[in-house]
Amino acid sequence: MSCNPAIGGLAKGQMVREIDALGGEMAINTDVTGIQFRLLNKSKGPAVQSPRAQCDKKAYQFRLKHTLELQPNLQVFQATVTGMIYSHGRVVGCRTSLDVDFIGRTVVITTGTFLRGLMHVGQSKNEGGRLGDFSAKTLSASLLEAGIELKRLKTGTPPRILGRSINFAGLQEQKGDIEPTLFAFHDTRDPGDMFHVESTGERRLGWKPGSEQVSCWLTHTTPASERIVRENLHKSAMYSGEIAGVGPRYCPSIEDKFVRFADKARHLLFLEPEGRNTNEYYINGLSTSLPFDVQVDLVHTIPGLEAAVILRPAYAVEYDFAIPTQMYPSLESRKAENLFLAGQINGTSGYEEAAAQGLVAGVNAVLKVRGEPPLVIQRHEAYIGVLIDDLVTKGTTEPYRMFTSRAEHRLLFNHGSSELRLYDHAKKHKLLSDNRLERVAKKANRITHWEIYLETSKSVGGSWAESIRCDKSTAALPAEFSAEPKEVREEVLYRVTYRGYLEREQRQIEKMKDVEKIRIPASLDFLGIPGLRRESAQKLHQLRPQNLGQASRISGVNPTDISILMVLLAARRNAPAR
Repeated sequence: MSCNPAIGGLAKGQMVREIDALGGEMAINTDVTGIQFRLLNKSKGPAVQSPRAQCDKKAYQFRLKHTLELQPNLQVFQATVTGMIYSHGRVVGCRTSLDVDFIGRTVVITTGTFLRGLMHVGQSKNEGGRLGDFSAKTLSASLLEAGIELKRLKTGTPPRILGRSINFAGLQEQKGDIEPTLFAFHDTRDPGDMFHVESTGERRLGWKPGSEQVSCWLTHTTPASERIVRENLHKSAMYSGEIAGVGPRYCPSIEDKFVRFADKARHLLFLEPEGRNTNEYYINGLSTSLPFDVQVDLVHTIPGLEAAVILRPAYAVEYDFAIPTQMYPSLESRKAENLFLAGQINGTSGYEEAAAQGLVAGVNAVLKVRGEPPLVIQRHEAYIGVLIDDLVTKGTTEPYRMFTSRAEHRLLFNHGSSELRLYDHAKKHKLLSDNRLERVAKKANRITHWEIYLETSKSVGGSWAESIRCDKSTAALPAEFSAEPKEVREEVLYRVTYRGYLEREQRQIEKMKDVEKIRIPASLDFLGIPGLRRESAQKLHQLRPQNLGQASRISGVNPTDISILMVLLAARRNAPAR
């Protein structure tokens, strides 16, 4: 956890549960190292409710490192990768700074912000992707050698301050939920999974999820904060022209907030503890690249932080990323066969987006070695599908962050249904244990049983389901249903309550399936198709969509262009064989 000590949030929380449904470690690691849990959007519908957790930053890191070390058939080795090894246009391994080469049938690169990373504090510059760590300086040249086009992005961090220097009196306290919403699907896991003791006697770090939660605190900027920022804008690396990379629109620096949202009287800030055994706090919302002395003055204008001591200054980091439209939906590079890219190297921002890509890239790297078809998650199946489809068809010019609004079928993506939605993928690729797959299947059967029962069994004035949709009351439901596990009851009630909306979504998906099934030959010459607009032809030629559905989502390609393609492909299919 190199920056924010939190996991989840709107859409991101759903994505963490999807990662868990596909056998990833992020959810369970968050649950057992979490120090505060909150369900966001409680007042809204379940489809957009999202779990979020503050974690103990060091416990999260150490437990995950220990998990990797204990993983069978995985060898862990630490060195700086200096470049790829190519043979006939394919990646066959990588070189390291220790003059030790690693040869592999496939290679996955996850560089974070370290690819020619450059940190900025005012006019001061230091190489590195994170304070105290090295920059990957030569890997970019190796990627360019393969024809992979790179550009620059930037992100920022806020100052970290000493907790005992904070005056909490008068600040608004934010406590965790009394009944925490966890990320992992504990109901389908073996009881010993959470704190499994290895045959070596090693027990992984962690504690009972939701126990001994800590508080976060809410404060805000003041007119004095704005004055200091505006007076020193010329010293900010972002505003002085020192940084060429584009920053995250939806996670702006404090300089951006005061310039772009000048009508706002103040901006909210969240004081988040970095762990149980540290007194360090993270000021969420105060990302900046102002000089250190200005940061000190700025922090002291904030209520509760008048005497705060800065432990680590805020800084902006600028780094290389590979334009993501250069990848297939499997996350394999179109430019270098057997090379897979995941995380911020693909232009995304956030732990959750990176973990989702890492999981998909890792699975597909294995499938490539086995000669099997790749794992491709569709847009209607999960936020992970939306994320990857957006990257490979639309690309990004700024750090990409997942939102519920990006998913046209988000009504289907309530966080509790992730295991059910992704069950077929998990089973096909053996991403979960046989025991867990069996439990997921049993849970799905119980949900289907009760969904049918409530729709068909009579109650007062109609079926149980009609009663639920009319008055939202669940108090008088059958005792047998009330005895079911919470996870089963919540999913059944969601499906019954929103049945009409969910059926409408399914009808739209069925319509789109026809378009998604129409494959586009890899050899098709888009530039030579009569009637196709020049802009569309160029984009289609560059991005090489694999099917008509993917082509329809490319920016600048309109419905008329799709109609022309559809007629052409139909004519080709119906043409007599020669």
